[in-house]
Amino acid sequence: MQNVPNAVVGLPDDLVSPDDEGLFAFIRTLRVAVKAKVRAEQQRGRPLSEIVPEVREMVRVAEASAPHPKPFPSRAYRALSRQAVAWCVEAYRPQFFAAEEIQTQPRT
Repeated sequence: MQNVPNAVVGLPDDLVSPDDEGLFAFIRTLRVAVKAKVRAEQQRGRPLSEIVPEVREMVRVAEASAPHPKPFPSRAYRALSRQAVAWCVEAYRPQFFAAEEIQTQPRT
């Protein structure tokens, strides 16, 4: 039996470098915007099922108009879109808890 060395597979071309602070700043900003959108829409009484499509559109528009010099690869875009939905679920508070939070907040 021959000893075949294990081949080292190279990294894909669309791997994001951890040094790319611009991209990470973009993602942080998008996260803050998504959470603010969810809170605002929930206060208007809209259900999560109506908010999620709007957030997906926000991600699409933000990605298309991003000042990042290289467009996102499609896998990264899909991952970012899925993450935005997770941020929606994280930010959305069931009405019972949201009402309870409003009542326990001190008045200024």
